[in-house]
Amino acid sequence: MAKSLKNVVSILLLLFLAPIIIATVQTPLFPQQKQQTATKEVTPKEESTTAVVYAAQLETKTAAPEILEPKKAFVYFTHSQEAYKPILAAKGEKIATYHSENNITSFQEQITAQFAVHQLETDILGPESTGDAKQYDSIRPFVQQAIGQKEYDIILDIHRDSAKANVTTLINGEERYAKFIFVIGREHPNYKWNEQLAQNLSDQLNKLVPGISRGILPREGKGVDGVYNQDLSKILLNVELGGIDNNEQELNRSIAVLAKAISNMLNEDLPI
Repeated sequence: MAKSLKNVVSILLLLFLAPIIIATVQTPLFPQQKQQTATKEVTPKEESTTAVVYAAQLETKTAAPEILEPKKAFVYFTHSQEAYKPILAAKGEKIATYHSENNITSFQEQITAQFAVHQLETDILGPESTGDAKQYDSIRPFVQQAIGQKEYDIILDIHRDSAKANVTTLINGEERYAKFIFVIGREHPNYKWNEQLAQNLSDQLNKLVPGISRGILPREGKGVDGVYNQDLSKILLNVELGGIDNNEQELNRSIAVLAKAISNMLNEDLPI
C-alpha cells in the first residue's frame, strides 16, 4: 500500500514540474542573440541607399545655363553739327547742312536703344561733354581718355555724308534706307586692322540688306586727314550715316540694321 502511494506522489510531482522543465528548455542559452536578430531586421536595405546616391549624382551633373557678356560699343561725333535737310525742314528750320541743335547727335537715343535690342552696351560721347571740339585734333583727347578708361569691342565715329539722295539712299522693296560708307585713313601704321574691321562690318550690313553699305573709302595723300584718329585703336571706324537728303525714317531704319550687323559681326568673332 505504501509503495502504491509513493508511486502516485511521484507521478503527481512529475506532472507539476513538467511545464517548468519545458519552458526552461525553450529559453535561449544566450539572451543577446535575440537582440542581435532584432537589430538585423531594422537595418536599411542596401538598394535604398544606392537610389539616394544616384539621385544626388544626377542633380550634380545638371549644367547651369551659360550667361554671355554683352558687347560694348563707344560712339562719338567728331563733326557734331552735321545735319540733314529733310529733318530741318520738318522742324520748320532754315534748310541747311549744319545746325547747332538739330543735327546728327539727335540720334543718340535711337542708337542706344537699337544697340540695346541686340545686347550691345553703348557709351556715347556727346557735344555736352566735348564742348567746342568739332575737329579731329580737338576731339582726340576726349576720345583718348574715354577709351583708355574702359575696354570696348567697337568704336564708331559717326558722320553725315555730303553726297545727295541718289548716292546715299537705298530702296529695298517698299522700304527706304540711308546708306553707309566707311572712311579709312591709310596714313598710320596699323590702318589695315581698321580697314579689315570696316570690311567685315560692311559685309554684314549687305547680308542683312543688300546694297545698304557702299563699302570702304580709303583716304591718304595731300589735302586729306589720312588718319581720322584711327591710330588710337584698331577697332575705331569712321562711318558715314546717310547724306544731306536722308530723312528721319530712313536714318532710323538704317541705325536698326547697323545694330544688328555689329552684333552679328562681334558674336561671329571674325578675324581682323
